[in-house]
Amino acid sequence: MSATAAAVDIIADVRPPEKSVGDGVETPPRPEHDAVQAQLNRILASRLFQHSRRYPAFLQYVVQRSLEGAGDELKERSLGVVVFKRSAEYDTSADPVVRNTASEVRKRLEEYYSEPEHARELRISLPVGGYNPEFRSAPVETVVPQPAIAPVRPARRRGAWIAVASFAAVAGISAAIWLAAPKPAIDRFWSPIFQGNESVLVVTETLMAATPPQPKTEQSRPAVTETIDPKLFLSVQESSAKLAAFLHGHGKVAELELARNVTVPRLRRGPFILLGAFNNPLTRRSLASFRFFLELDRERLIRRIVDRQDPSRNWAAPMAPGLTTDYALIARAADPSTGQTMLALAGLGERGSAAAMEFVTNPKYLGQLDQRLSASWERHNIELVIQTKLVTEEWGEPQLVASHVW
Repeated sequence: MSATAAAVDIIADVRPPEKSVGDGVETPPRPEHDAVQAQLNRILASRLFQHSRRYPAFLQYVVQRSLEGAGDELKERSLGVVVFKRSAEYDTSADPVVRNTASEVRKRLEEYYSEPEHARELRISLPVGGYNPEFRSAPVETVVPQPAIAPVRPARRRGAWIAVASFAAVAGISAAIWLAAPKPAIDRFWSPIFQGNESVLVVTETLMAATPPQPKTEQSRPAVTETIDPKLFLSVQESSAKLAAFLHGHGKVAELELARNVTVPRLRRGPFILLGAFNNPLTRRSLASFRFFLELDRERLIRRIVDRQDPSRNWAAPMAPGLTTDYALIARAADPSTGQTMLALAGLGERGSAAAMEFVTNPKYLGQLDQRLSASWERHNIELVIQTKLVTEEWGEPQLVASHVW
């Protein structure tokens, strides 16, 4: 279709409704430019799009180009170059960023309109097999005529109406309770992570950024190097197995990958999970600008979670025997580098990591967020600091000691 033909289609969209031939029934009017733009803004402001960079950018671009009459120019390569800044010669088969993004945008649009409060809104859809969006006016509610009710004898009429009214009242109350009841906190916490594809990327590592303390002299200082720690390796494997089982129970597949092998383009494909703190460099990098962040005191070999707003407020775990309390930082937020939703489970030690894993996979603990955090916390970025007391070197019940919502 030429640009001229596309422009004609756009003009046709704002013409007055025409009558169809033969039956005299009016064709429903198509949405106008301003109505489509207003609906696009509502969609982009929803929870399904506001925490991502890729999906809103893609949807906004294809809608705008379609409204400008350039829908025939929305091809995979051109979208890759303009929206995702790929080179003009990039291999679309090796880098399916456009296809993957379009698929996810379709899913999110379907979920948006499946919610009752959006069911009567103007529809923006992305048909399978192309990238030119379609716009449809809000569906018109159809009134279904009710069958005539046979006359009821006066003696029975009042009882019949009472029975009908009682049934309607009970049904209405039940529906209201069902609609008003929020989903469990564990479902709302994990919802942004489950918005992506069938598989969820889980990034882990086995490098331990610590060595046993050495005697300090004027010529030397305690060093911190990266070594393979067998105990840490087993702990990472146990946490990964528990997380994989949890994801499987929710219809997702854990795609495990080492941090050293993960690239930024790989992280851009969808939501991901980071396991580990000082043994996972991606975790420290992603949390570096957040209010609660990770810090390693190389002089005294102490690991900390620090509050940026009040640096004197911190939670520390020395790298030494006899540790009695461990901590973990949990963050579910938009990753600064990719814009994708990220879940970081960063224990200062392996016991803190285990406690963090228990906290986010157990409804008992996540249920506390409704009492401890502000309303609608599930729609925002959140950080949690978890504490666990160690008993005979095993982690105890995780406790929430600090939080931040933004």
